[in-house]
Amino acid sequence: MLSIDKIKEIVEDMGIELDEQTQEILEILSNTPIISENEIAEKLEIKINAARKSLYKLHSAGFVEYTKEKDAEKKWWYIYFWSLNQKKLLDIYLRHKQKIVKKNEETIVAEREFEFQTKDGALKFKYEEALANDFVSPENGRPLVQINNLNFIQQLETDIQTLNTQINDIKLLQEKYKEEMTKLIVAEEVPEEPKKKPKKKIVAKVAKK
Repeated sequence: MLSIDKIKEIVEDMGIELDEQTQEILEILSNTPIISENEIAEKLEIKINAARKSLYKLHSAGFVEYTKEKDAEKKWWYIYFWSLNQKKLLDIYLRHKQKIVKKNEETIVAEREFEFQTKDGALKFKYEEALANDFVSPENGRPLVQINNLNFIQQLETDIQTLNTQINDIKLLQEKYKEEMTKLIVAEEVPEEPKKKPKKKIVAKVAKK
């Protein structure tokens, strides 16, 4: 299972801002399989609407889930029960990293296609296009400048290597989580062996003469 520090690190790395209240709710969810929003509000001494605001923020990211049940006393009222799905959190985190890798790879391909640009960088041209325009901007007739994007491309390639390492780490976390959940399921399915009753000692009776 993921620690609360690791969960916070993952959530923040995905660009989700965690205010103090949302952090506290995330910590409660990480320590409890399922809990009602009423209990959360009571624990933090806040109004239910305030708790819901943070819960829906996490829910919109896709890794916090809820179920609802009718209140036994107020038939028209629903009680919401919330839980943190760590498997989904890791799945979403993996896709987030993979998406950045894909975007960087596409940027590298695009950057390598162009060799010239306008001075302000608004328009970029392949060598053939620049040659056809006599190496001047078709908009204002000013000379084109050669693009020096080698450092930028190298930085993107370095970023991709770092991201791929992170992706491998996430996959390892997924495997570890899967193994731990499998062990829990097996432990729940295997019934406890009934305790054996201690054997009674047999004492031989000696016949009286």
